[in-house]
Amino acid sequence: MSHVKSVRWAERFPEQSSRGIWRRVMRTFRVLGLFVVLSGLSFWGSQDAHAGIVWVNPDDYAVGSQITPPFVTLTAVLGNTNQNPPDGRVLALVDDKGHYPSTIHFFGWHVLPPVNTDQVSWRGKWANLQAVFDNPVSYVAMDFYRNDFYGGANPDEIGFILAFDAANNLIWNEWVYLEEFVDWKTVEISLPSPQIKKVVAGGVYVKKAIDQDILIRRLGYSIEPIPEPSALVALAGGAAALAILRRRKTTRPA
Repeated sequence: MSHVKSVRWAERFPEQSSRGIWRRVMRTFRVLGLFVVLSGLSFWGSQDAHAGIVWVNPDDYAVGSQITPPFVTLTAVLGNTNQNPPDGRVLALVDDKGHYPSTIHFFGWHVLPPVNTDQVSWRGKWANLQAVFDNPVSYVAMDFYRNDFYGGANPDEIGFILAFDAANNLIWNEWVYLEEFVDWKTVEISLPSPQIKKVVAGGVYVKKAIDQDILIRRLGYSIEPIPEPSALVALAGGAAALAILRRRKTTRPA
């Protein structure tokens, strides 16, 4: 008789039976786990696209010193020909043509004839400026400066900037035009996520057609955010709660 009464009581009040109580506990557990996960994702997603911008200005370095900023490696790399290779260093030097006497620019350094032991501006034929970031970034900026003031039939100066991802795939390709009365301009690359592992910039060189000489004065790049520990704890806690719930689905009491 007592067994029959117990069954009928459970039928009349299903939420008060052991199975009903267990279901309510599991619903609460599920909601709590999802809330914690969503809270962690919301906190993480609310962070800025990048935590800040580092600006590298040669004016901040002693003249003649090698420029070695944080989170990036700068190199003077060989251009389209091996006629006059650089030695790889990027130096803080004054414009040797005297166009910008009060500022310092990025320069490479020649090591072999025909121009021996001499500073090199960024000319695609001989040398380009390369920046390789420790970790991919979402934002890069460069200041391109005119290095030819002779005018003539083709007064424009043309530079270029290329960006590559971690697999060395080209993801950005832009020519930079400094028209006749434009001395400099800032070029920006801004992507929705950190994809830029390397950039290469210089003056455009096309054999027997274009041979441009350009100066680069400033480099900017983003520092990507790192999730706060509280966000990681929230994500881990929520994930653990959901994992426990999945395991216990198969062991619910009858």
